[in-house]
Amino acid sequence: MSNDKHDKHDKYDDSDTDTLLDSIYFSSPLPSTSLDSPLPPLISDLHNLYLSGSYLEVLITSPVTLACVFEEGSTEIRPSDAIARSVQSYIDDPPPTSSSSQSSSSLTPSLRYYLVALTLSSSFNLYLQSNYTGPAISQDVVYKALLTASKSTSPTSEVSNNISGPNVQNRLSVSGDLITPVSSYPGFFLISTSLLTALDNHHPGVWLVNVWIVRSGRCYGELLVYEGKSTAPPFNLSVWGRVEKAIEVVIKGGEGGEGGIAKSVELGGGECTGDTAISKGIDAFNGDENNFSQVKESSSRYKLASTALEVGLACAYFQTHRMGKPFFNLAKKWTGIKAEVTGRMGKKTKFQEEDIAQMVCIAESVMEERGGDGVAKEVPKTHSYDEHNPLLESTSFNDPSLNSAPPLTKLDQSILLSLCLDVKNANPADGLTASQMHPYLERVLKHCDDWMIYSTALLERAWLECESNHRRERAVLQIQALVDQHEQKLTITQSTYKAAVTDSKGAEERLSNLHRIVYPPRWGIKKDLGERYAKMGILTSAAEIFETLHLWDEVVECYTHAGKKNKAEEVVRRELEIKPTPRMYAALGDITDDEECYKRSWELSGGKYARAMAAMGRMSFDKGDFRRCYDCMVVATRVKPLSPSAWFLLGSVSMRLQEFKTALKAFSFVVQQVPDDCDAWANVAAVHIHNKNPESAYPALCESLRFRRQNWRVWINKLYCCMDLGKWDEAVQAVHTLLDFKTQKSTMKDIPDMDERVVKALVRETVKGLEKCVREGKGEEDGEYQARVKSCERVQEMLGRISSVVRTEGWVWEAYAEFNERLGRGDEKVLDCLTKVHRCNNANVWGKGDDEGIEKLCGLTARICEIHCKEGGGRGQQEVKQGRTKAMYFARGIVKKLEKEYEFKEGEKYGEEGKRLVEVLKGLE
Repeated sequence: MSNDKHDKHDKYDDSDTDTLLDSIYFSSPLPSTSLDSPLPPLISDLHNLYLSGSYLEVLITSPVTLACVFEEGSTEIRPSDAIARSVQSYIDDPPPTSSSSQSSSSLTPSLRYYLVALTLSSSFNLYLQSNYTGPAISQDVVYKALLTASKSTSPTSEVSNNISGPNVQNRLSVSGDLITPVSSYPGFFLISTSLLTALDNHHPGVWLVNVWIVRSGRCYGELLVYEGKSTAPPFNLSVWGRVEKAIEVVIKGGEGGEGGIAKSVELGGGECTGDTAISKGIDAFNGDENNFSQVKESSSRYKLASTALEVGLACAYFQTHRMGKPFFNLAKKWTGIKAEVTGRMGKKTKFQEEDIAQMVCIAESVMEERGGDGVAKEVPKTHSYDEHNPLLESTSFNDPSLNSAPPLTKLDQSILLSLCLDVKNANPADGLTASQMHPYLERVLKHCDDWMIYSTALLERAWLECESNHRRERAVLQIQALVDQHEQKLTITQSTYKAAVTDSKGAEERLSNLHRIVYPPRWGIKKDLGERYAKMGILTSAAEIFETLHLWDEVVECYTHAGKKNKAEEVVRRELEIKPTPRMYAALGDITDDEECYKRSWELSGGKYARAMAAMGRMSFDKGDFRRCYDCMVVATRVKPLSPSAWFLLGSVSMRLQEFKTALKAFSFVVQQVPDDCDAWANVAAVHIHNKNPESAYPALCESLRFRRQNWRVWINKLYCCMDLGKWDEAVQAVHTLLDFKTQKSTMKDIPDMDERVVKALVRETVKGLEKCVREGKGEEDGEYQARVKSCERVQEMLGRISSVVRTEGWVWEAYAEFNERLGRGDEKVLDCLTKVHRCNNANVWGKGDDEGIEKLCGLTARICEIHCKEGGGRGQQEVKQGRTKAMYFARGIVKKLEKEYEFKEGEKYGEEGKRLVEVLKGLE
């Protein structure tokens, strides 16, 4: 066979490939009539096993498993690059001497490509069944099957280590983020992702392969454990990067022309990448209506609608909500579902006498259900209200048709749940948002067509009902039932064999629509249940749940609040005796404050567990050893760059060590990862201020205050920054805000008094701006003049507020006097302010040796006397005479104090202002 790349693609890039992959995508029988040749028995048998949900049997029977996945004679999974080489060799030219290829060498490359895809899909479904949908698979069954598939004689413990051990966990870790230790059989996920990467590398651009990449990306994000601040992004950017590239292919279509949302609605040619490609898909919703009518086959419309829905859910998970919603609407348009949320008269409680308006979702499917009549015989366990609860199970409407709506297709139900998700993502978590979500959930719950869709609606409803006092008990029991349905064993919510096994759906039916909904993994639901118990005060039960999930921080917290801290340490030490792990040693360090535990955790992880190094850095910081803390945090952030808390601590200790360049870099990483971290923004500004760069500090200060306006320290920094930049109006606003804080008892003692230089500069510059407008001849109708007048009004208000708070400081009235004088507000107002300045200074300068203060007081007294004696301005002779008399007595009193102050001073007794005041007094006498 030729090794030329073009010839290699011709071997399998034919019409059969798409048909075979579609059969996996739709979980439908192989359409042998549309293939060029009859299907071999191996293909038919494996596909029938796949359709029946026997994924483990497919995995151990497929020749791909032995040829490409396991090391020879062992259950150890090969390295990913070795799997990629094996897959390429298996598809293009399987060795005829290989025992696994004796049944594969006669197959066409298309069928061998299909076998690899079927194997990875079966492995992926095994992981999903074990961790998302259930029913759980027995370990004995799995281990025996893997030993059979690999033809190994290894002990069961070695099989367990190869499919769930530390090696698998380390291979699945990304950028310092480890996988959750409570996942079941993560080796199946490793096999599926390795085979998926191999297929994508072997022939990039296959549309359905990229759909699988989008699916696995969501699961990968939920498998990883993210530690640090609660505001940290709940996904790994490396995982999102691969998903984003796959979404691009899904939108544009594969290289062979198959699929493609943008192509199907004819959005035009041209290359588009990254966000541009996603935008192309979003634009599809706004395309011409005729574009949708061109795809007449229901299977094609179903495929495009389903794919658009999956892409939207991926965007929503990776926090790109605005990109997700258009894809939900696009899926809605492809299926043609008629849905609207409106209001109708009805009742919600048993004793309600008058009907009031209630929200309702009116929906009707247009497309027919695929592969069945849409009727389910079994439903998940649903809890009802007790007889004493005044609420009805569902809203009772006056219109009987709304109480028994027509059934919807499974895809349309998934679309309604996605629209409900969009309401949740786009609005704050409050009662109004919950009332907007309830109609979608009630509409889906009217009919049970799919086990997992119904479970998702029940779970979402339970989350909403946990916020209501009358509904909380039912909601918690419902979450418990959804946790229990994962395993077929007797529990409080599955009290009979019939409920636990007979009425339970099989894996193939549970998995059929899992990718079109948002259903968390079993550890996610259990964690949520534990948090609900903890909020309700059921701390011991919550701690037991967290213990099964290895959430040791929560275990310690619950036992501590329950008065059982020793129990927490006992639990952690017991787990360490069973299986030492980096996370367990770190948890023990949290309990005992023993640095040796963190060192052991770091060594056990092989230098990959960033939390252990960050904890050692934090302990060094608390002890005042800033240099060691700096070194630890540099290592921690290098191992795990996506750790905002570690970057924040590195920035803080860098500022202590005067390493401002490193501090700026660290805090910049924090705000990139957590844009709403107000403290990080404030520290970015602080570094810029230290570097004499107010232009860069100003926007950082504004961002910090946008997220938390109650931080008075940031307001002080903004005040000085605005002064440096000449933003006088914003500086005045900052002063007003600080004065507001001064009136609050919680902060009034901490906030320093207003700076004299700042206030006087604001007065001077504000008045200067108005004087400039007057000189330029701008009138009252001019916009700049009006703005300057308003600025002066704000400054006047500021001075009035400061004078009411700072009563014993003469500089406040001095600034007020300058403001009145320069604006020509009359001698009386200026004199009043100067008199108050004189009163404040007169009480503070005598008998203290303050020559400078005395000189200033003498000059102020002379100025007051000049104003008293000033003629004109409508003042009569009598008023002038009275003013001179007041000035004389006023000056005489200060001169007497002056003489007494310097009575025994030799040489020149008075300064220039003192001499001037004496001369003024002589003129008045």
